[in-house]
Amino acid sequence: MSMDPERRRRLVALGDWHREWADKQDTAAAFDPSGRPPGSDYNQHHVDVDATGPAQDEYHTKARKIMGIDS
Repeated sequence: MSMDPERRRRLVALGDWHREWADKQDTAAAFDPSGRPPGSDYNQHHVDVDATGPAQDEYHTKARKIMGIDS
């Protein structure tokens, strides 16, 4: 089964935006692995977890536009 081309385009754009945003936030988001279970993938996703509220708002605002939820 093939994916709708528009949906695929949006998902690729969303992935590109996430990489751009995470790279930008990497030095601003605190890295604190204490209390994480052994083997956790926190080190790979800490920016998603620890980004500031305004940074998360920025990500979600643009993500919603990319996915066509907000204009």
